[in-house]
Amino acid sequence: MSGEMSGGILPRIAVVAAAFGSDFRSVVKLAQAAGFAGLQLEAHIGSLDLTSLSQSARKELRSILRDANLEIVGLSHDVGNKGLAPEADIDAALDRIEKVISTAAAMQCPLVCLEIGPMPADEALVELGRRADRHGVMLAFRSELAGFESLQHAAKIGDCPWFGIDLDPVGMLKDDWTISEIFSRIGPIIRHVRGRDAIVGSEKRTKPTVIGSGSVDWPEMLANLDAAGFQGWITIDPVDLANRVGAARAGLGAIRSAVT
Repeated sequence: MSGEMSGGILPRIAVVAAAFGSDFRSVVKLAQAAGFAGLQLEAHIGSLDLTSLSQSARKELRSILRDANLEIVGLSHDVGNKGLAPEADIDAALDRIEKVISTAAAMQCPLVCLEIGPMPADEALVELGRRADRHGVMLAFRSELAGFESLQHAAKIGDCPWFGIDLDPVGMLKDDWTISEIFSRIGPIIRHVRGRDAIVGSEKRTKPTVIGSGSVDWPEMLANLDAAGFQGWITIDPVDLANRVGAARAGLGAIRSAVT
């Protein structure tokens, strides 16, 4: 993201591939037509397994995206319900993550966004850092099961330069830290923003909604990202909504409108 968001320069906005279906070529066409600048891919898109593609197939995939003027923002991966917690099969989980990391490196993706679930043991994070370093790929953590204090701890384990945060605005609505605390503590290590919104109910329960229709103050969010020096991507993720295509397009318009 170049320039100042507060000065009216638009952030780089991508969309998750799953928003537009499971056929890769169709996803690319729809994302391009909607006006997105990039795609975030999962390791599996329909029947397409990115981790098992040949070098020539990966080259073709990149060519399809390049022809559509779309960048690969990175890959996303959910570590699973047990994550890298002590009760999980940590070696197997690390091997699966490394397969995604090595795929990202082979596809010239700079980033893997990890939903890490329960907070991992420190030893598992240290080993994960070694594997990220081996391939030269940034890992951005998020968790539906843990708050930002735990994510900050995970990202700082071993002082690994390849660890950062995948900022989830909906997670911010539920967290004990205020938005000011979140940005003051993790602002410099935000590597990606998960673009979604929600309506906050009692006891901080949230209901997913279209970006701009929920409780996230997007002008404030963008101003804080700008102040933190964020230069990454905002990737709209409408997969929890019934009309994913409509929500993706509406979210793109809402974020553009939030830039003042």
